Amino acid sequence: MTNIIIVDDQQIVREGLKMILSLNEEINVLGEASNGMELLEALKDMTPDVVLMDIRMPIMNGIEATKIVKEKYPNVKVIILTTFDEDEYIFQGLKYGADGYILKDAGSKEIINSIKSALDGSILLNPKVTEKVIQALNGVKPPKEETKKKNDAEKLISLLTPRELEVVKHIMDGKSNKTIGKDLFVTEGTVKNYVSKILDKLDLNNRTELVVFFKDLI
Repeated sequence: MTNIIIVDDQQIVREGLKMILSLNEEINVLGEASNGMELLEALKDMTPDVVLMDIRMPIMNGIEATKIVKEKYPNVKVIILTTFDEDEYIFQGLKYGADGYILKDAGSKEIINSIKSALDGSILLNPKVTEKVIQALNGVKPPKEETKKKNDAEKLISLLTPRELEVVKHIMDGKSNKTIGKDLFVTEGTVKNYVSKILDKLDLNNRTELVVFFKDLI
């Protein structure tokens, strides 16, 4: 059973998400909160597997709450609920360790798949959100600056071993650590170690940044 906490300042949104999630018998809505501060109070008594987190909320917004949750409860997955006019927050959310971004009007299948992907160590992003993520991380660069950035990236990539590059290619295909382990005939723990070393060598924070980093290079 996957335990979820829904965080959104609009009750109608929380009720809608609860209705969608109730369609899956493997998901249990453990609790809900109307802002980041209420979530932090709830986490003192509850241990969810995943938090569905709105961005714009009073008292404490979703980005601030994500930062604190990932610092205090690193095993809790945080999936950001976003709309098209909130791209200025995307980079901050990724920096603080958000495990995914989905649109507020996403269908039940996409929401449930994003939860499963986060638990499996992968990140499922709506294509429109992915575009905004890339824009937020890369921005629009002048040709010379873009060339320099690519050259710098290639120098960093040269630090990776052939095996690590193989792991990267599997990550780019959206595979989880468990699936990568099966494909490479190694344990899931070994894959996690590879991923940690790759992120460390490239000075990246998470798998989403890794995907963006390699987007135009592999």
